[in-house]
Parts: sequence; C-alpha cells; structure tokens
Amino acid sequence: MTFAIHYASWIEFIRARIRVQYMYRFAVIMHFVLAAVTIYLLTLVWKSAYAGRTEVDGIPLQLMLVYLTIGNLQVRYLRPEIGYDIVERVREGKIGFDISRPLSYPSQLVATAAGDLIGMLPMVALAIPVAGFLGELAPPPNWQAGVGYIASFLIAWLIAVELAMIIGLVAFWTLEMTGFMMVYNLVGSFATGALVPLWFMPDLMRQFVQLLPFQSIVYVPVSIYIGLPATGSIGTALLLQVFWAVVLVFAIKLIWRRALDRTVIQGG
Repeated sequence: MTFAIHYASWIEFIRARIRVQYMYRFAVIMHFVLAAVTIYLLTLVWKSAYAGRTEVDGIPLQLMLVYLTIGNLQVRYLRPEIGYDIVERVREGKIGFDISRPLSYPSQLVATAAGDLIGMLPMVALAIPVAGFLGELAPPPNWQAGVGYIASFLIAWLIAVELAMIIGLVAFWTLEMTGFMMVYNLVGSFATGALVPLWFMPDLMRQFVQLLPFQSIVYVPVSIYIGLPATGSIGTALLLQVFWAVVLVFAIKLIWRRALDRTVIQGG
C-alpha cells in the first residue's frame, strides 16, 4: 500500500512538472537556442585551435566536434532547476508544506527533476538536428558504445540531480545563494568537460577535476559515446559514475537530516 501511494505521488509530481515545462516552453526553447549558439562558437574555436590539422594528440577533429556537440546538448539537458526551486521554497516559507507531505522532500525533488527530463524531450528532438547542422553529429562506433552511453546518460542525470539538490539544500543555512550558485555553475560548466575535454586539460588540472563528480555528468558518458571511455573501458566508466551516485546519496541524507534539525515551522 505504501509503495502504491508513493508511486501515485511520484506520477503526480512528474505530471505537474511536465505541465510547467509546457507553460514556459519559450524559456525552454531559448535554453536550447543558447546551447546551439554555444555549440556553434565552440566549433569555430576548436577548428581554429586545430589550425588546419585533422588530428591533435591522437584525437581527430571530427571526433572532437562530435564530442562538443553531444556534450553541450547534454549539459543543457541535464541541468535540473531543483536547486533554484529549493531556494525559492525556503525563502517563501513554503518548505513546510513540502515536508508535511507523505513523500519525502528529496523524493519529491527527484520526481520533479524526472518531470523536467520528460517534459523537455520534444525540445531536445527539435534541437538535435540544429545542433548537428551547427556542430557535428555521428552515431556511436558500435552497439556497445550506444548501449553504454544510454546507461551512462541515466546515471549522469541522477548525479546532476543529486548535485543540484545538495547545492539547493545550502539554502537552509543561508538564503542569499546568488554568488554561491554563480560559482557552482562556473566550476560545474568547466569541470564537466563540456567546454574542454579532460584529455586536453593540463595534467594538474585534469587530476583535480578527476577528483570531482562533475566529469560523470558530461565527460564520462560522451567519452563512451564516441568510443573513447574515460577510464579505458565502458564497465569501469559506469562503475565510476555509480560510485559518485552512491556517495552523493549518503551526502544528501546527511545534509537533509541536519537541514531538518534547523527547520522551524510556525503554527505546525
């Protein structure tokens, strides 16, 4: 019975978020327009960086452009808004209603992010051919890379949701999150590998980025897609993502428990 109630709650949260995506479809479309512009500019920059050469450090230009196109579409698609949602709910005092629901608040956030993912699918379908025209698209080199990418993409989505949730929960300690969010977005955009793949980063910087979970959002899944798995094999690349997904689950449990201890709801 509990599972049935939670399942129904999940479905309702997902449906509600899908409706929100269609209510603000112009904003979502502009989100992917920005992705298309980014892909176009990165294509120009990297073509210039290759300076007429077809290959640099063993990475063909065509493969590099495919990486950039897929990676920047993915980083735009896997950017959950739940971090901003948490800040808004805490600032306006609506978090009390969320906590009182039978479905735990972290579960509500995951369901909300799932609704975002599903709701944006039509926009992604429209954005893919445009991105391919402005950048470069090609199918995975084999079926193993294709299946591995799908599995890696789903884990990447979970990690992106978990990171957004952790950042949003900081609002329980400070309501002014603008600067914090800006730093997070800046570091995250670079550390995911969407702008510069890890194989082209200086050794010290690459070693630092490899200690963070951000690479699992873009670099790891896209490296699988193009046939150059980040860790050398698809299996170990997926294990790396699973490791971060599990670590972040425990981090969320700890942070959420402490956030609840700080919450005071008047009249309830």
